Amino acid sequence: MEQGYSRLLKKKQKKAIQLSKQIAFVQYTIAIVISLSILLCLVWLGWQYEGTRVTVAKSSGHQVITSQQPVAGPSYLQAFPMVDGVAGASATLKGALPACRIVINLPSRTLDFYNENQLVKTYPVAIGKPATPTPIGSFTIRYKEINPWWYPPRSKKVVPSGPDNPLGYRWMEFAPLYGIHGTNEPWAIGGWVSNGCVRMAEPDVEELFEAVPKGTGVYIQYDLVRIEKNLMGEVSIGIYPDIYGLKRQPVTVLEIEHKLLEAGMPNFVDASILQGIIVQRKGQQNPLFQVHNFKVNGVLLPDPIIASQGQNFVPIWAVANFFHTDVVWDEQQQLVYSHQQVVPGFVKGQILYVTQQDVQSLFGGMWLWKEIDNCWELSAFAIGKGSSARQLK
Repeated sequence: MEQGYSRLLKKKQKKAIQLSKQIAFVQYTIAIVISLSILLCLVWLGWQYEGTRVTVAKSSGHQVITSQQPVAGPSYLQAFPMVDGVAGASATLKGALPACRIVINLPSRTLDFYNENQLVKTYPVAIGKPATPTPIGSFTIRYKEINPWWYPPRSKKVVPSGPDNPLGYRWMEFAPLYGIHGTNEPWAIGGWVSNGCVRMAEPDVEELFEAVPKGTGVYIQYDLVRIEKNLMGEVSIGIYPDIYGLKRQPVTVLEIEHKLLEAGMPNFVDASILQGIIVQRKGQQNPLFQVHNFKVNGVLLPDPIIASQGQNFVPIWAVANFFHTDVVWDEQQQLVYSHQQVVPGFVKGQILYVTQQDVQSLFGGMWLWKEIDNCWELSAFAIGKGSSARQLK
């Protein structure tokens, strides 16, 4: 009886083992099928969305020497991020700056107010004279007061609020004994005349007083080169006097080009023109070129169009990337190949440009100008890699 029971038990165990093996085989097969499906899907997606290449080729035979992105690849966006407003602190400081801030540049006697990382307004100011300079560094608005009284240094005299008070009607203290305030001498704005405070015209300081809360960052810098960009994208540069004698080296063309790149804008001006601005050193802004927003089929691209010397120059990689189309760049002959078309091109600040008209030769479509948005929009239709472009209408 025990032997019969033992044999029955062994049969049940064998069946259980066989069943387990069958289940394991089915699970293993299903896992392989799922893995292969995912792999095939990824391969397909990779083919569909393969990154656009800017290929550098030798001149005559088009022998490819690299298929990376030596020109105008996405890496430059991280290296040279667009700087909002441009007129404020240099790009090297922007990563640490708060969204709401005041940036004062002493040589240009300007105060830039930023809110939500956008340049709201630039105000002219008066600063400390060389004997009593305005301090340089990072501060915060510590105290705000309407109708302040003035306590002259080294004097027991007190001047109440009113037309005789040199502090005007608003006071924003950013350091002990130093503040941004109004003035009863509006003609002094733009000069270096104070005991170290920053003076503003009365309407300006009252406007700023309402806009900035206590704790707002105040960044006072000393930069002889100032780059500005207005709402219409007009870029200008000014070279300002070394008021406090802090700069040991003169301003150079290379320094200007570096600051333009910091602001996300390649230099479209000849070195001789920049050198002339440096030599004249008039202490005023000089127009350089214009930056326009750029859309393709309603999508805003990160790279702007640059208007210079009567021509609009388009970052061709941005267009090719939008349509998932490769571009060949012939460095020796300065030519761009795409869609079996050839147009002239040139590189500025690691970005490959062609003229606005030549973009139509490569991709077809039509250009629309939207003045209110300072934006050029290309309406065009192109299919995948190596395909021909077609005009929408």
